[in-house]
Amino acid sequence: MNEKGIPEEELFAELGFFSDADTNFKKVFSSMCTIPHPVAVAAQQKFVLSNIGDPGLFRGTCEMETEVIRMTASILNHPNPKSAFGHMTSGGTESNIEAVLHMKNRFSDSNSGSDFNLNSNLNSNLNSDFNSDSNMNSVSNSRLNLIVPKTAHFSFEKIANLLGIELKKADIDSYFRVIPESVESLIDENTIGLIGIAGSTEFGECDPIEKLSEIAIKHELPLHVDAAFGGFVYPFLDSDSVLDSVSGSVSDFDSDFNSVSDSEIKFAFNLPGVTSVSVDPHKMGLSVIPSGILIFKNESVLGSSLDKIKVKTPYLTSKYQSTLTGTRPGSSVAATYAVMKHLGVEGYRENVSYCMDLVNHFEKELNRIGLTPCISPRINIVTVSVCSANSTGSNSNETAQTANHEKTEKIRAQLLEKYGWNVSATKTIPALRFVLMPHITKEDISNMISDLEKLLNAEK
Repeated sequence: MNEKGIPEEELFAELGFFSDADTNFKKVFSSMCTIPHPVAVAAQQKFVLSNIGDPGLFRGTCEMETEVIRMTASILNHPNPKSAFGHMTSGGTESNIEAVLHMKNRFSDSNSGSDFNLNSNLNSNLNSDFNSDSNMNSVSNSRLNLIVPKTAHFSFEKIANLLGIELKKADIDSYFRVIPESVESLIDENTIGLIGIAGSTEFGECDPIEKLSEIAIKHELPLHVDAAFGGFVYPFLDSDSVLDSVSGSVSDFDSDFNSVSDSEIKFAFNLPGVTSVSVDPHKMGLSVIPSGILIFKNESVLGSSLDKIKVKTPYLTSKYQSTLTGTRPGSSVAATYAVMKHLGVEGYRENVSYCMDLVNHFEKELNRIGLTPCISPRINIVTVSVCSANSTGSNSNETAQTANHEKTEKIRAQLLEKYGWNVSATKTIPALRFVLMPHITKEDISNMISDLEKLLNAEK
């Protein structure tokens, strides 16, 4: 650091240099984030001083966070949004870490003589064929384990390392969704919980959460749904899902968002086995970075786990703090509150509809150059193989698969180096991956596909 500071004019010229070095979203097809809505940016700036980690000093921000949780719980088909329990996070990774940490703590409770019962806290009217003697009576010396789909986000690798647990990866079907029978076959006396994905990072697919819910209930295991991307997509795909007006005061939780009617894809709190859900407003929610949300069905499903991570905070206005992070930006809370209130359900439907229209245009452009998606896209994520049709399947030999991954990576790199297009590649199969976010236009798609065609023709 220099002894003396530099003038503002010089400083901001320097900042402009760094800003110009960042990627412009104009040619970004690889990111699940997008340009935030202007009202979110304005709200973020208004609350730049707010620290939600000290709620006594920032009571207004705290009220907004409470309502964000209620509104989101309603979107996620919670039967009683006022009873939902949760808070905002930095995003899906933090949300997933905390959800699994509570799974581990609850597992310890259930094996230490605690009378905590997950099923009775989820729904006292549910009948379960769980046999405690054969499943959870004793724990072997093996490591505790978490069952995830093979398509789970890389954050679960971090979680396994942080918490010292084993990841058991369940098989996926031809649509890259987890196979419920594979999940159930992996459960043993050391399993702490199950993970389902709603809007997978690579393919945008939704696991059969309804089946996972049944398995979770049967074996008295918590089920966490990672809907970081799909949480602000799936609820707005069904045109018959209607919410009431979003006008109202900060304290009027019930009138702002009524529960979404059942949509075609069930993935959240309208399934009795779902214990917690993570969603990211900084993705399809159009909020600012960082903005994540972790919601539990209710506080009681945590048992004594909340007490285990709760610490005394004598230097703050609150007596205790039970979130993973201490200081939390209230500006993200304000931004998320603002964009949700401003757009309402109608606005989010329009946002999702726009992106799905992009998907239709994308498929037409692909067909024009003789390509098709690897699977029919359910949401605004499209994967495309640029290799020969008979060499990309699951039965291809390892050498051919390696060659196809290399070719895919070469095309991806050339799209960036020659034309400036940022796209990504999948690891499950050799394919390019395109995320069609609100910042993209049909013109962008047509131009990018034309450049892709040039590269493929040069490969022939």
